[in-house]
Amino acid sequence: MEIQMLKLRFTVAAAALTVLTGLPVATAQQGANDNLILNGQLPTSQDQTDSGRYEARRTSTDSRQQQPTVTQAIVQKLQKANENEIELAKMAMQKTDHSELKQLTQTIVRDHEALNQELQQFSNQNQANSQGQRVPTQLCQIADQACDNAMKMTKDMLTKYEGQDFQMAFLGQQCVAHTMMLAELKAIESTGPQELQPVAQEAISKVEKHLEKAKQLAKKLEDDEKQRS
Repeated sequence: MEIQMLKLRFTVAAAALTVLTGLPVATAQQGANDNLILNGQLPTSQDQTDSGRYEARRTSTDSRQQQPTVTQAIVQKLQKANENEIELAKMAMQKTDHSELKQLTQTIVRDHEALNQELQQFSNQNQANSQGQRVPTQLCQIADQACDNAMKMTKDMLTKYEGQDFQMAFLGQQCVAHTMMLAELKAIESTGPQELQPVAQEAISKVEKHLEKAKQLAKKLEDDEKQRS
């Protein structure tokens, strides 16, 4: 019965948290393509005055400059996901006395902090002067809010567990979160902005190691419970 309950908590944690990293990058990229305003110009009627045409172009340009580029939108999303991983790992660090799990959480914190530092160079770019396709601001806000909502639900769930139950729930969540991040990083590496591809490639190897270790630890905890039964 205990083993079945541990499996259930692992499965619930995995199934409930598939949106941890927010909306897929592909959605943001498609939104950029669908809503792109070329050359900062809006369609004008034949009888529109020169003054009206100028005002329309100026308004369009101002609005476009406030929107992030595809690169900036992807970076913001990855940074948010990294911040959430760091926060959850620190939470687990405080709630577990399992030495291997503590070591994993320390590795997660270190690697995701390093990735965010590397991504910071793209965040520091002047958004108004950046070239390239733009992503609608509202779409970015929705993705950001979805990520916040998922984080809150994750923390609410994990705080209900202690000991072995917490460890299995946390590892289940980590398997899902790292699977989602790995899928996005591979997509960025193959089809994303060229300047982000080397960063994605470097991050992939670390995320793969985190995922594999989380799976191994979950299996080990389950086997240990079987031996005690």
